Amino acid sequence: MGKFDSLIKTHTNKRSFLCNYTKYYKKGRLSNSVDYSYFENLFALDLLDKNKKKNYNEDLISLWGILDMRSYIDYILGNTINLYFVDGFKRIPVNQLNDYNYMPEDSRKSSLLDIKYIKHLSLENINFKNLFLATYEIQDMNNDFRPYVLLFHKNEKNDFIEIGYGYDSNNNGDIELFIDSFNYPIFLSPKGWLVLPLTKKKVKLDVYDFIKDTDIQKIQRQPKNNDTN
Repeated sequence: MGKFDSLIKTHTNKRSFLCNYTKYYKKGRLSNSVDYSYFENLFALDLLDKNKKKNYNEDLISLWGILDMRSYIDYILGNTINLYFVDGFKRIPVNQLNDYNYMPEDSRKSSLLDIKYIKHLSLENINFKNLFLATYEIQDMNNDFRPYVLLFHKNEKNDFIEIGYGYDSNNNGDIELFIDSFNYPIFLSPKGWLVLPLTKKKVKLDVYDFIKDTDIQKIQRQPKNNDTN
């Protein structure tokens, strides 16, 4: 499987491994006032602890734990963002949509497929460093699984800051990527090319490292560092 295959629309879901989240969230009570960060950090720390051979980048593991648990809690509470059920670019929770009670289950949850680390990227004389592109799949109105991406920057305080998002609003295979630094969307192709709409200049995303759901599966099969078994 190629690095950008997760961006391709499919008729069946692409995520092959689902985590058992129960052991993480059973320690607290899920409610509308829940502090997401508690559960996110719990999952991230558990994954880091099991990565004892340091086979995987710790930033990627940490961000995976945060985002994967967040998407699960969003699903439980109805807070998932599904732009394929929205007219326009309104990023509102699905539980606020008129169709919520009739939406298929897979359209109420976003499944994290992979996270790519982009060490450096230059667009229109703006230089970015330490970028992380998280790719999800979510079911649309036609029951196809389509991409939804979030772009993060890791700052000097080691915080992951969301600076962009994107989805394929035209159903043509290209993702409209909205980045905070730009007043217009940049197109991301399923081959990993960024296309600037004004100049038509193409920039290839140089993926320095990445992690996917099957890697998380391998990590979770490992015992924690403090386990004696």
